[in-house]
Amino acid sequence: MKELKYLFAVGLLIAFNSCREDTFEQQVTPAQTGDEITFGSALTDIQTRTIYGDEPVNGAYPVYWEEDGSDQIAIYCPQAAQGKLVKYSVKPDKENPEHSSTVTKINEDEAGLQWGQEETHKFYGFYPASAVTGTEDGKIVGEIPTVQTPIDWVETTNEAGGTTYTGVANTDYAFMWAYGTHNKSDGGDVVLTFHPWVTILDIEINGPAKDGETIKMSSVQVRSLNDEILNGKFICDMNPVEQDPTKAPTYTGIGNTASTRNQISIELYDTDKSDFITLGKNDKIVVRAYLLPKDENYDTGTGGDQQLQIRVAPFNSAVLTRTLNGTEGSVSGGIVAHKINRVILPSVSKTGPNYWMSSLDPDIFVTELSLPGSKMSYQIQGQASGVTYQDLSIADQFTNGIRAFQIQTASTNNHGRFDTGSAEDQILYMTVAGEKTGTRFKDIVEEIATGLKTGESAGKNNEYAFILLTAALGKCDSYGTRIGGTYVDGNQAWMDAIRNELAEMTADANDTYRIYTGEITPTTTIKDVAGHIIIKVNYNTDDMGNHLSTTDEIPAMFAQWGVVDDVSTEFTETSAYAVNTLRWGTSNHSVTSNLKWFYHEATSVGYNDNGGEETYSTKVANIKDMWDKSVAYYENNDDHSMWFLNDLGGCYVNGIYDSGESQNGVEGWTQFVGPYATDLLQKRTEDATLGIVLMNYANPDNQYTGNLIQTIINNNFNFQLRTSSASTANYNASYTKGGNAIGWDN
Repeated sequence: MKELKYLFAVGLLIAFNSCREDTFEQQVTPAQTGDEITFGSALTDIQTRTIYGDEPVNGAYPVYWEEDGSDQIAIYCPQAAQGKLVKYSVKPDKENPEHSSTVTKINEDEAGLQWGQEETHKFYGFYPASAVTGTEDGKIVGEIPTVQTPIDWVETTNEAGGTTYTGVANTDYAFMWAYGTHNKSDGGDVVLTFHPWVTILDIEINGPAKDGETIKMSSVQVRSLNDEILNGKFICDMNPVEQDPTKAPTYTGIGNTASTRNQISIELYDTDKSDFITLGKNDKIVVRAYLLPKDENYDTGTGGDQQLQIRVAPFNSAVLTRTLNGTEGSVSGGIVAHKINRVILPSVSKTGPNYWMSSLDPDIFVTELSLPGSKMSYQIQGQASGVTYQDLSIADQFTNGIRAFQIQTASTNNHGRFDTGSAEDQILYMTVAGEKTGTRFKDIVEEIATGLKTGESAGKNNEYAFILLTAALGKCDSYGTRIGGTYVDGNQAWMDAIRNELAEMTADANDTYRIYTGEITPTTTIKDVAGHIIIKVNYNTDDMGNHLSTTDEIPAMFAQWGVVDDVSTEFTETSAYAVNTLRWGTSNHSVTSNLKWFYHEATSVGYNDNGGEETYSTKVANIKDMWDKSVAYYENNDDHSMWFLNDLGGCYVNGIYDSGESQNGVEGWTQFVGPYATDLLQKRTEDATLGIVLMNYANPDNQYTGNLIQTIINNNFNFQLRTSSASTANYNASYTKGGNAIGWDN
């Protein structure tokens, strides 16, 4: 089933009627137990389907059955002797495509529904058949997805001379239902009347108002502000219809209700062009969202509750919102259930920093977010004398939506003039291209903390950041003397410097640095860490880890690079691909929670498998396999205990590039891996976190990584992120009256 030609519609009513001649009396042969049940051979008055006519008829756009007979309905009959739930195909009348000519079993070799022992049989129909996943206690089970990606984009010239980009919706989500009874002694065909069930929004997004301005668009979401279930698995209950034919079925959300079930997300990404859609003046985007119907609260007209909000996210910009109501524009009333409601939005604008976290449910678990991050975050063009990995400052990275930072540092022995130093003398300095700078680590933390404070002053209170702290081995000062037996090598001294630096920052009375001091566990949520910076320390050897005290209480997580023996996992482990236990407070004590760190780190990448620490094919395979593993873990576990890091940074070496790390190698790898990862993720449909994703040139304006950053951010809105709270409400689906909503929120 696919929408082929016409893309605007108002859904009303579908009737499946038998077209029998009753002008003369016919002898009725009662059906017998075991006889196959037949349905009306002509289905008429079709007024909502997937292929729309040119002009409305009686207030609705006429729609037609697919000519190839691919439209399928599922019919359930609990009294049937055989089959119970059987799928049938509908074949249209060629001369009158609003009518069907036959209703036949999909598989002619298998039995259809058969009459049972009882006299009265109840029939429950659902369309499309592909959406019916089963029955539960006589109730039909179906599902509406969170992500409703258009199956195609169609470009047409509109009346204003601009381009309209229409996302062709997957109308498998245009559910319809039918209920009827039939006595087998009456003979004849069973007559069913189908009604549209879901609530549909046709959303029109208009381009910028200014001549010459262009804005790339990222995504659009429909969200319930009262956390009503709009998507996911449900049970459709026909009992209200049995009692009152004027009612519609009710439904109950099932499956994982402890997740973000209150939104529908549509990516504005054209896979054929490998890019998000860009709008100019007079351009438009039109997309369709299918919602589970909670009718009384979708009536957003005057006096009704304002429940639904449209979120439009321009590329790397503040989100634009419109809470739907019926008091503006030329149409009164609100969103009407079981209808296609057209929502016209005003011109888009690009304003403000990308505070995307504050658009998320604060009860989402931290380990299940997808964070775009920068590789070697401080190794920036213009600052380094050697190879650079970034072209934006730390502050600019944060403003542009980056929320994870890899910071490489080295310790300095800040001892007195006449001694060799001690553990308390060690402090942390930033390194660039392997060389120590005069910038303290705490200065970088303050820069990120300032970004958090700026967001809070703008009312964006759910932002937080993550720092992966690594060592520039060989650049750290040692302390003590070998003669006195007090010597500590530089790598171990780095661990002392971390303890000292974090203690200094957390002791600051002005809360300058915003270090998160609570323990990170699998149940930590956005709400817990909002406004703070999480520190995660990666050390390299057992000697480094054992150097800290078992009683240290350092506000950071610790894990060792490489495979840790006390972790048992089914995942493949290599030197660059492993699962580690995360320890809180010190690297040298027993584990207090079951939180684990599953990572694939950046390495030098051999060009065309020609040398390097990791060959090209292995690197690419590991990138994909990491995200495949996250899908498998998400589907099979609900303990939120695995935190993923997929490092896409790195450098080509050997081959056509210079031997060893080089600027050409960094840029060459970025040019490949950015589009590769973006395409991989845009095609993915499974629910799962992407984890923390590090990349070279974490800049939204970069032609290779810009789309990747936005794709990672959008992943947080594109599936049912699990939350610490659950919604188990049941929903009625009675008919209401209303209209449209126009305008942006202030």
